[in-house]
Amino acid sequence: MDFLTLVEEAGFADAEMVAETGFNSSPITKGVLFRAVKSEQVIIKKEKTKEASPSALPAASMTDEPPQGKIEYLTKKALELGADRAKIISTNTVVVEEWVRWKCQYGCSMYAKDSFHPPLAPDTESTKKVLSEYSTALLINGHKGKLLTDIALRLEGEAYHIGYYKAFALTSLSSSALTSLSSAPGAT
Repeated sequence: MDFLTLVEEAGFADAEMVAETGFNSSPITKGVLFRAVKSEQVIIKKEKTKEASPSALPAASMTDEPPQGKIEYLTKKALELGADRAKIISTNTVVVEEWVRWKCQYGCSMYAKDSFHPPLAPDTESTKKVLSEYSTALLINGHKGKLLTDIALRLEGEAYHIGYYKAFALTSLSSSALTSLSSAPGAT
């Protein structure tokens, strides 16, 4: 039995392979991107599960359809979910510099503690390379770090489901932390 048949047996309809991704987990497997439509049974089961275990963020209505401007829809959604600000930017305006990594290495108590901090976090060159593969980004900020992370992850999923298959959430310090750091004596 092939993978697409398994997907359809799991309650999805119109399953189709869209493309090979090139992300192969082993020499005998092949990474692929596929698309399928959720059947009514899957939607109902998911809604019942959400009722049983409420999340920190409100669930998206099944009738929420993005307007013509999909990125504008995501901007509005970010604000509805609790971001203080949301803005569409060009990725070529994002500055990635090596000093930030050094600042963390020589003074941050979180250095080497998790994958969000160096040396486990992506390095400067790979970050620049990945950013160059995108043209547009949605920048969100606010003063509650955990909520912003939840919003970013939620938006990544929403973006994927409306056709932005390369959507990827990156998080950083909250805007209030950045403001206080940039206004500190000697900050540039």
